[in-house]
Amino acid sequence: MNPVFEKVLRFFGLIVAFALGGTVIYIGYLQYWSELGSALIIILLVLGGLVSGIVCNAFHEFGHLVFGWLCGFRFNSIRIGFLTIFRREGRIRLSFRELPSSIAGATEMLPKTSDRLYSRFLAVIWGGLIFSFLFLAGAAVSLILYRKLPFAAYMFLCTALPFAFHIFYYNVLPFNDDNMDTDGGMLRGLIKQETSYLTSVNVLAIEGYLYQGYTPSRISRELYFGLPQLPEDDLNFIILTDYRLHYYLDCGDIENAGKAGDRLESLLEYVPKFYKNEILTDILYCKSCLQRDKAAAEHYYEQTSMYLKGENSLRTRRILAAYMLYVKGDKMGALREVNEAERKAEEYDISGVAKYERKLIAGIRADIIEQHRTE
Repeated sequence: MNPVFEKVLRFFGLIVAFALGGTVIYIGYLQYWSELGSALIIILLVLGGLVSGIVCNAFHEFGHLVFGWLCGFRFNSIRIGFLTIFRREGRIRLSFRELPSSIAGATEMLPKTSDRLYSRFLAVIWGGLIFSFLFLAGAAVSLILYRKLPFAAYMFLCTALPFAFHIFYYNVLPFNDDNMDTDGGMLRGLIKQETSYLTSVNVLAIEGYLYQGYTPSRISRELYFGLPQLPEDDLNFIILTDYRLHYYLDCGDIENAGKAGDRLESLLEYVPKFYKNEILTDILYCKSCLQRDKAAAEHYYEQTSMYLKGENSLRTRRILAAYMLYVKGDKMGALREVNEAERKAEEYDISGVAKYERKLIAGIRADIIEQHRTE
């Protein structure tokens, strides 16, 4: 989309949302001022609008979840404001992070199979827009019927209208923030079958095969390398490059795995915050285990140490084990991380990833034993 035209559309959407908000407050003031007093009405309407905005955002993401469930996807994570709900090792967990630049949330669903993935993925994207439209229609009908509503209902139903409009308007148009597309942007790209969005389908297919028990190198090479090259600032190119790294690691192709790690390093300026820690820690693993570049590994560990220790996942335990052994020379520390990673692998619910991680963990354990023997 033309950047100037996009700015005009964004500005128009904000104007309409603010106009709707002013209309809701004005009508509420005229309808209920005799009951509550003017100042209290305005305060309650603003508070009701904030609550309704959160519910509206959640309802949009719930649409993705419902359609994803119907289309054979499994829940992985959902972010609403500063709250993130995610699945890790078969358990649902919560985390609170800084408020993102956009009020729009994010939902990540992973396919259980790779059959008819293109059409299923389209349906999942449509789910959020359909639910947002239903929420917007409900808020609009509530405002039309405002004379029949008690104040408590008006406070939450009608004040949802400006937020409902903004969420639907923002998502239905092909906007892009921090290198991540809105639903409208993804739908446009998929319907036009642009290379970037076909790459996203390939990535989902890889994830589907991982769920079925395939390790990265047992998945068709065509999914990793079969499409034309994308611009380096394209999010799907960044994600695919990371998957290529795992493909090479699983193949035992250390040279190309190192090159893939270096390529990821060159793309860091384009990586959205949502994916930053995962990409940085994969680079840390390459610097520690493959290239034995201690200075670079220390540099990336400083940036990710809080994330690595806080995540406490199969993947982060394996990366910590590599850092402890190959950079710090701490065999006992590495052994503790390896043991914990192996325990987590037993509980991991994506069997292809569990097999792949066990392979890498076994390599680190073998190096611990070898170092111990040579001392």
